[in-house]
Amino acid sequence: KHFLNMKLKEFKNFMKKEEIDLALISNSSEKINPNFVYFTQTDQISGILLLNQNQNLFVSPIEISIAKDNSKIKNIKRIDKNFFKEIKKLKPKIIGIDKDSVSLNQFRNLKSKLKKAKFVDISQKIQELRSIKTEEEISLIKKSCYYSDLIIEQAINSARKAKAEINLKKFIEKSILELNLKPSFIPIVASNSNSKNPHHLSNETKLKGPTVIDLGVKYKNYCSDITRTIFIGKPTKKEIEIYNKILEVQEKCINQNLQPQSLHNVALKELGKFFTHSLGHGIGLEVHENPKISSLSKDSFKENMVFTLEPGYYSKSGIRIEDVFSYKNNKKIPLTKTPKTLLIL
Repeated sequence: KHFLNMKLKEFKNFMKKEEIDLALISNSSEKINPNFVYFTQTDQISGILLLNQNQNLFVSPIEISIAKDNSKIKNIKRIDKNFFKEIKKLKPKIIGIDKDSVSLNQFRNLKSKLKKAKFVDISQKIQELRSIKTEEEISLIKKSCYYSDLIIEQAINSARKAKAEINLKKFIEKSILELNLKPSFIPIVASNSNSKNPHHLSNETKLKGPTVIDLGVKYKNYCSDITRTIFIGKPTKKEIEIYNKILEVQEKCINQNLQPQSLHNVALKELGKFFTHSLGHGIGLEVHENPKISSLSKDSFKENMVFTLEPGYYSKSGIRIEDVFSYKNNKKIPLTKTPKTLLIL
């Protein structure tokens, strides 16, 4: 409760400053809106969260009991044809909407129903709030990381038996399901020359040579993300060199107290053209959120941010190592703990 009150208070102060009378944040269970999940702490319901001095959650009559059981918002009302009448009664001059998740049709509908109001975008402000985690959120992400460590270790132990990428991917998906969790993205198993594609879709390819395993889970809506590269069969001298180099670059990035853009450039300088993606990304309710850790990033590291660092090297094959960190007292604290020693199976 404390976490939610704090965030709502901060958001309402922003509304006051910007003279926003009312904020509307909607969710559909088909297309989850993380900004809605942030304030309600549930992804189980379709509804509209209405924030002014109070907070009211409007849901369809059939979802009221689910909302009461799962949502952290206590004022739950049924959504019906009088919804817009209730809003008009409040006479809002400026309404904040979450443009990241409102479709053009929904926006047109809102404008036609609330002709007198001016609409402003609140999605950036919520993103900003979400990038600084509370202690409670960090402990949920830690738990999520604990499970992804567990699963990646099981996957590594099963790699020999799995024989093909697709089998190992299915094994990972089954392990996630058995823990009653959801994946935070489709697991990646990329072996041999497939490993040079960072977002490879696993297929029947036989597991051989450098094999990248990249997975994450959602625990109580919070994501984790971990990558390890293992070798099936004897690696070449060059592959061992590259693996050690990636490890060294990640260590360097962990220990250097630089801002995101400069940190990315450290990895780029070390790895050159063989490093083809950003060094990392924030993580929380979504697997990719602020801060961005890339050559174009304007973000800076702040106390209690949580993010990944994932240097990679892609030529004939690919090698990548990724971990999740929280940012405390200018230090990066690892939340994923799976060992990174060179593994040859």
